[in-house]
Amino acid sequence: MIVHAFAWISLIGGACPSAPPTLREYTVDYGHTIVEFSIKFAFTRIKGRFTAGKGTIVYDEATPVNSSISMVFESKSIDTGWGNRDRHLRTSDFFDVDKFPTIQFQSRRIAQTDKGWIAEGDLTLHGVTKRITMPFEFLQPPVRSPQERWMVVNLGGSVRLAPADFGITGGSTYNSWFDKAKAATMGDSVDVTFEVEGYSADAATQRSPGVEAAVERISSGGVQAQVARLTELKRTKPEQEFAAYFRGTELTIRGLIATCRMNDAVALSKAMADLFPSNHSARLINAFVLDISGDSRGSVAEYGKGKEVFRPLVRDPNELFPQDDPNWWFLDNLVRTALEWGYSDQAVQLARVLTELYPQTARAFTTYGQSLAQSGDVKSAASAYDKALQVDPRETRALEWKRR
Repeated sequence: MIVHAFAWISLIGGACPSAPPTLREYTVDYGHTIVEFSIKFAFTRIKGRFTAGKGTIVYDEATPVNSSISMVFESKSIDTGWGNRDRHLRTSDFFDVDKFPTIQFQSRRIAQTDKGWIAEGDLTLHGVTKRITMPFEFLQPPVRSPQERWMVVNLGGSVRLAPADFGITGGSTYNSWFDKAKAATMGDSVDVTFEVEGYSADAATQRSPGVEAAVERISSGGVQAQVARLTELKRTKPEQEFAAYFRGTELTIRGLIATCRMNDAVALSKAMADLFPSNHSARLINAFVLDISGDSRGSVAEYGKGKEVFRPLVRDPNELFPQDDPNWWFLDNLVRTALEWGYSDQAVQLARVLTELYPQTARAFTTYGQSLAQSGDVKSAASAYDKALQVDPRETRALEWKRR
């Protein structure tokens, strides 16, 4: 009886998102991240960087020392500014990138000192794992970007490493020029510096001025006026032009949920599914909204329709800067927003469907694992994280959440 009563209260608009958790996940933006190294060689220093990698920071806003970070760098992305040297460094004389394609760091302890902060953790390089301590500082504490509205954090630091500790001693098998005499002029330590930027697309990110204005219009004029407006736009606009209204409508639905206007969210999501019948995202969003409103039967039916109309994104092989599938990205973001709101059971259902539709997307399984963990199913969550790492061993989100 209590469950049925809660569902009825939800349908009349009584359900409301709970307070967000204190743990905030930041994705490392490698386009705004620099990992550089410098090592003495003869009368100068050789400098380089790793240009590709992934990273995840879990920041505890209430207790920063409970934060953690996982980083994975692609060994083959080493760049010292000279192609011949880079090709030599990639061989088994040095990094042996075919055998050891990644360099991985996972913090085990974060602590504050008189001089700043330290991250103590395991560095796996060239197949050898060593515990290291890296001093760092927050170049910019978590702040909301005025452009994207994401939360952004910046940190930087440095550490000195001995390559020989990781079995990297150099060799001339693939480069006869690098003989013993030249190898002897190479320094026995390397200085590594880093500047890392992470971003978090949280629930507040979605509350743009445009979304706020749409929610206010619905609050004052009623949701049916918004539905009528969209219906008229579909009648008068070309199909491709009308499609541009989909994303704004979706974010307005989220704004209605966030402001506890569940009846309006249900009405608008149903209208969106009717107006975009061949858009699987519209169906899945409607299914999610029906689920949190208490209509589990309607939700199951809509999930089924969403899977029926799903068509994978067709990629342009000539695209210079391929991005994530935007349909997956926004749906994944909705799952994580649901977790932030406290709708963990409903998040599980949407996340599970996304793993079925996007089985080659490792992060889909990570998000599924997060929703399972928050709903209390820790064992299944661990399996989902393992699946994510099977799809992509570099999936740092899975590495982070698996150990929490």
